[in-house]
Order: sequence, then C-alpha cells, then structure tokens
Amino acid sequence: MAKFLSNGTPDIDITIIKDTEVDRKSLINLKNHEKLGDGVDLIYMYSLENEQINYPKQDGNILYIGEAGRQKKTGMRFTQHISTEATIGGDTGTNYTLSYYYWSGKKIRLKIFILDTENDSKSRKNIEIQIIRHHLKKYGSHPIAQGASGENYTVSSIEKLEAPCIIEQIITSQTN
Repeated sequence: MAKFLSNGTPDIDITIIKDTEVDRKSLINLKNHEKLGDGVDLIYMYSLENEQINYPKQDGNILYIGEAGRQKKTGMRFTQHISTEATIGGDTGTNYTLSYYYWSGKKIRLKIFILDTENDSKSRKNIEIQIIRHHLKKYGSHPIAQGASGENYTVSSIEKLEAPCIIEQIITSQTN
C-alpha cells in the first residue's frame, strides 16, 4: 500500500499566475526539482487560490486531481497541463479547463504529494481514485477540470470547434 512521505503535507507547493515571475514556465523548472527525479510516484492537485468554485454540495477550490510516476524525471509531467498559448495547444496531456483558468489570469496553486509506493503503480492510482471519490462525496461533483484532457480536448481542437446550429441551440437553450 502506498504511503504519503509527508503525512499529507505538500512536498512541493507552488502558485502560478500569468504575466508574473512565477508563471507557467515555473512548471518547467519542476523537471529538475531534487524531489521529482526518476521513478518518483506522486499525487498532485491544482486549485484556485483565493477563489471558490460553486460545486453542488458546497463551494470548493480544487480544479484537478492527478497522479504521476515516470521512469525518467517525474517533474516533466507538469509542463503538459497548461497550454503554451491561450488558444493553441495540441498536447493531449494539456488540460483545457486548467489552461483556460490560467490564461484568464487566475491564480492557480499546485500541491504535490510524494508517495512511497514500493514500485506499485496500482496503489498510486488507487490513492488518486480515493481522493477524487472523496471530493465527489464532499462537494457533489468531480473537480471541474477532471476529464478535460486527451485527444478530444486539446486546446487547439476546442478553440477551432464550430458547432452546427442545432448543437449551439441545444447548449444555449439549457442556460435559460
């Protein structure tokens, strides 16, 4: 069974905001972070700082919960999450919703929790699932950015998307 190395305190805690010294490029520096070398297993969470999301049961600030474990430089994972430009990005690891929040000027906090999994990737994934399920129970919904990455959700493909009139009508009619 995997264990948190720091008893639930983030091992790395960084806040990024567009057009500051600590912007998305700071995520690139994580690839060289001493704690995020080869074969490190971890759980991470992106959240809004100083803002809440109106979830069904109660407000919260978590945007996304993820897990990572790579043979080479686990810290590389974080450069994928937020697109390099507001409307351009074809990496399937990019998260459209996280990117949108970032490029809209929101403060985004990344907390990283390093695990001792004894090389058991299933236990890492199980912890991620437990955290997401507890978020669902407490807030009534998955984190808002969960499921917003992958082949069908690249920033470039979403930004180029043109809805046929009937789809636009259906989506628009749900807001009234």
